[in-house]
Formats: sequence, C-alpha cells, structure tokens
Amino acid sequence: MTVILSETQASAERFRLTLGAETPVVPTPRELLDHVEKDEHELLVVVAPEVPLTVAFELAKHYRLARPALGIVLVRQRLEVGVLTQAMQAGIREVVAADDAAELLAATRRSEQVSGTLNDKRPDLSSIKRGQMILVFSAKGGCGKTTVSTNLAEALASDPSKSVCLVDFDLQFGDVAVALQLEPAKTISDAIRMQHSLDIQGIKSLLTQHKPNLQVLLAPLDPSDVEFITPDLAQKLLRGLKESFDYVVVDAPPAFTEVILRAFDLADQYLLLTTLDTPSLKNLKVTLGTLQALGMPRSKWKVIVNRSTAKAGVTLTDVRNSIGLDIFAAIPASDAVPIATNKGKTVVELNPKHPVTAAIRGIVADLVGDSAGAVPIKGAGRASVKKPLFAFGKAS
Repeated sequence: MTVILSETQASAERFRLTLGAETPVVPTPRELLDHVEKDEHELLVVVAPEVPLTVAFELAKHYRLARPALGIVLVRQRLEVGVLTQAMQAGIREVVAADDAAELLAATRRSEQVSGTLNDKRPDLSSIKRGQMILVFSAKGGCGKTTVSTNLAEALASDPSKSVCLVDFDLQFGDVAVALQLEPAKTISDAIRMQHSLDIQGIKSLLTQHKPNLQVLLAPLDPSDVEFITPDLAQKLLRGLKESFDYVVVDAPPAFTEVILRAFDLADQYLLLTTLDTPSLKNLKVTLGTLQALGMPRSKWKVIVNRSTAKAGVTLTDVRNSIGLDIFAAIPASDAVPIATNKGKTVVELNPKHPVTAAIRGIVADLVGDSAGAVPIKGAGRASVKKPLFAFGKAS
C-alpha cells in the first residue's frame, strides 16, 4: 500500500524502521512508475530527502492526473516555506522533516485516508485489460527491427484467443505499412487533432486490421507530423492500447527521443537488437549504458542477436562477453526474410517450419511464459561473465 522512493540503502532502511520492514523500495523514478503501473492497490509514495525536488514535483504532477488516489509524502532534511508552497502547487499532500518519525507515520495515515475516500468515488478498474507491451529497439538502423516486430506480432496473433496490436513508432521513417503491404488510410497523425479528447474508441478508430486478431497502428505518411506528436499524446495512445489488447508490439526508431522514452516507461519487455558486426555491437553498448543511466529496470532488458548465423568474424560468445549480459535469443540469417517481405508477408506466416520462424516462436514462448516452446541458444549459454558491462575496448 506504501512504496518508498529512495536512492540510497541507508535512507531506505531508516524509513522502513518507521513504515515497516516489508515496505517496498524503488531506487529510481522510472522503476517507481513501473511499480505503480503494475499495482493498482498502491496508495502512497514516500519520497526520501535525497531525491531532487524537481523529480518529486514532476511525479506529483503526473500522478495528480494519472492516479488522483495515489498520495505523495515528501520528506526533506529541512522544512522551508518556499518548498511547502511549491509542493502544495504540485499536488504533494504532506511535507515532513526527515528526523520526525512520528509525524511521517501520521502523515502517511492521513494520506491513506484521503486515498481511501477517492478510491470509493472512482469507477471499478478491475475489468480494465492490462496487456503486455513489448518494445523492439536498436540504436542502429538496419538491424531488422521491423522484421522482428512484424514476425513477433504475427506469432503472438497465432493464438486466436489473444488480441495483438503492432505499433509503428518510427514516426519519420516507419516501414510497417510497406512490409505488410497495408493501405495507410489511418495513421498516428490522425490522433493529433483528437489529442485533447482521445479515448479508447478514438484510438481504435486509428487502427488498420491485418488479421482478425491483429491490428496495426501505422506511422505518419508525412514525416513532418512528428513535431506535433507530443510525448503526452504518445503515452495516451500506448496506454490506451495496453488497456485494449493482450499484446502490444512497438517497433521503435533508432533514437532515444522523448516520445520513445514514454514507450520505454510503459513497456514490459525491451527486445534490444544487435547483429554480428562492430558498429551494431558498439551501439548496443551505448543502448545498455543509456538505459542504465535512465534507470530503466534491468529485468526488462532482453538482448537479441539478429542474423546470428552470418559469417562476420564475431560470434555469439563474443557478443555476450563484450556486453557482460546473457543473450536472450538468436535469430538466424536467411534469404527467406527479404523474400517474405517483398511479398508483404512474414516468415512466420509464409513458412511455419523455417528456422527463423522457430526462433521467433521461441522468443514468444519465453515472453509469455511457455517454456515448452523455447528454443535453446547454441554457442551463447547463460553462464556467468566476468567482463565489465560497458567496456568499449577490446576484452582482456
């Protein structure tokens, strides 16, 4: 019911003595967003004094709209009138001195009473679908993101009881419409004029049907529309899709834009693509370093080597040793991929018994928890690695 946002272990343990040893602690704002997203019963966030005020105010402003029933209690080393005024304006319920344990406990109880009242007045959310969002990303173009995204969506949709949405979030140069030979009668651009009144039905009106249980949200036809697609609009679209589909697959651009960072915040899994060449491996390291710096939960990182059987002088073991992480999956190289794409099909659909199809289905099996369908990775077992995680030089 209460979660502590604390950047240091010592601070976290101090507040656990007051609030209870079982109180969960998250070290970064992005992990807090993820924690709260998954737990509808969370009523209170206690923000430790080492967390910057700007971060606390942004969180309060966000949850004031997204989760009005979620209270925020701010703990500071000193109580200052200016801080109290700003906190009230941001929507923080209480500001407490760090050395006043009794007042902190009282403040949390008052906040929980307010949350309980607000919860009694809000509609029942138990019927809202909470789909799984899978983000396919590579910081380098040409690694096969669209190929993996389209085949992944096709494989997920092979279960007729599940609904799937594929989102082309490469807003300037998206290729999903071309890869699947879809007529883009509606695109993300159509959401721009509806952004202030966009609801679930409005979002569904933007989708293009590819299969009975597979819908696609296509990228804009005009690349200049990207400047009008704000991070808030992107978040609204993706959140609505998560509430409408069992699985949402996001084909991301090769860049850390504000829009894509919102997608990272909402995604349940990150499929981080690389190929067996030095530029791709370098960009994978940059991606991992950036995700670490941004506080993106490492439990979501899934490294995938595409075209893994290409004879490029770099092996799967080299990749694993270089990044210091296990390889989640490997997809073999094959001429069947461009052949299928040129036909507007996926390999999964065109050749159900192909090794690429087997690899994609193995990824799906791991993501949805069906270990019987997983495909073991040869040459890159999940042994421990002693290499530094983000070393850019040659491994010693």
